[in-house]
Amino acid sequence: MVIFKQNLRKKMTTSKKVRKVRIISGKHKGVSLSVNDDLVKPTPDRIRETLFNWLSASIEVSSVLELFGGSGCLSVESVSRGSNSAFYIDSSKKACSAFKDSLVRYRINDVVVKCKDSIEMIQKSNTQKPFDIIFLDPPYGQYDLIKIIDTLYDHYWASDASKIYLESNECLDKIVSSKYQLIRDSKAGNVYYGILKLISQNSLK
Repeated sequence: MVIFKQNLRKKMTTSKKVRKVRIISGKHKGVSLSVNDDLVKPTPDRIRETLFNWLSASIEVSSVLELFGGSGCLSVESVSRGSNSAFYIDSSKKACSAFKDSLVRYRINDVVVKCKDSIEMIQKSNTQKPFDIIFLDPPYGQYDLIKIIDTLYDHYWASDASKIYLESNECLDKIVSSKYQLIRDSKAGNVYYGILKLISQNSLK
């Protein structure tokens, strides 16, 4: 199964400027996460606000998985709004280090950080309960999103009840296959984003 499309990552000069991403609601409102990797593109405030409005009925006591975690803002926003725990995965040592420093600085203890390749991680079977909410926002154009989602279900990271958030620079209707249902979707500028679920056999009866 080929999940990685092509390497579009360009060599960039390392910037000394550290960006900040602010948590917009909940018990950690106002927390400022440091981002020191130029390749990280945090989900904008406007999209995050819409996303968490969509998830408002299911975020409480949920378990969250954030792939290609980057700034970690979706993990922290989740636990800030009531998730039990968040599991953050990213392959960038710089991103992971900055995120861990932020978690320590603000004493946020309910986020687990794994500095691993997201694809390699989910290609191994999950031995714990599937996650309730999964955030999927890889670098645009580099991955086959549906193959990633298929892998999440095949290896027990997701179940029929899971909600998966995805973000892309392509229209989601053109990406999502017939076995999944987009239950929410929108567009902000050139960014398409939405939440999908697996269409279970029960829902077809």
